[in-house]
Amino acid sequence: MLFHFMDGGQSYNAASVVLHTRTNILWLLFFCTLSFVGAYMQYFGAISMGFKHRTHSIPLLANLWFFAHDTTYLINFHHWFYDVDFWLVKAFWFALAVYACSETVVTYQILRYSRVDLFPGMTTVQAITTYVGLQIFAYGLFWWFLSMITDPYYYLCFSTTVVISPLLNINMMRARGSRKGFSPVMLYGFVLLVIGFWGWMFLSDAYFLQPFFLMVAAGNLGFCIAGIIVYQGMPAYGLPKTLPVGVGAISQPVPAS
Repeated sequence: MLFHFMDGGQSYNAASVVLHTRTNILWLLFFCTLSFVGAYMQYFGAISMGFKHRTHSIPLLANLWFFAHDTTYLINFHHWFYDVDFWLVKAFWFALAVYACSETVVTYQILRYSRVDLFPGMTTVQAITTYVGLQIFAYGLFWWFLSMITDPYYYLCFSTTVVISPLLNINMMRARGSRKGFSPVMLYGFVLLVIGFWGWMFLSDAYFLQPFFLMVAAGNLGFCIAGIIVYQGMPAYGLPKTLPVGVGAISQPVPAS
């Protein structure tokens, strides 16, 4: 095999993570806190802009995956608190409870404000039924992913949630053609999340210092920065993209973005 990791079955060592966490506790807590602050900026900023602009601000596919990820973690309460009994994963449980509630709010925004765009031609009941079906599908994909990896502390699972949104945000902004649903708070939150998360991973175990993780981390940060650049180049929501030559166009008041 050209690349040893293609043999499968390899992962970080749980005992090594506990040891490295104890050894690097101050730096690890700094990066871990940074990542969660960034994640809260992402979701709270998204919820705020979603209600303000009457839209959804987390991509549909991302929200489906996040909800499957977080609720699966929450359901396994006994495992984290009694079988694993590692203080950090217990703290994650409480943090993910907040995220799961936030994702539920975004689900409401999707069905309330974006139903016509995302589920064209469907009634409200049909759209809700379709969304439930998509969420079940997301659970299937996530559980399939879990079945193929060894991830004692969910670190590999966490990495998928950090990577997904920045990949999809740019397309959503371009499709809307404006800053609708987005804000600097959200986008800079992504940057903090990525820097904090990968700094935390790199300190957690030598496994995460493999070249492909470094490549993913660099690309992840690159997409976050690209999202900020695209946002800055977009017109404010509510303004026409261009004005007819010689015509003084009058627009409605522009929501702050």
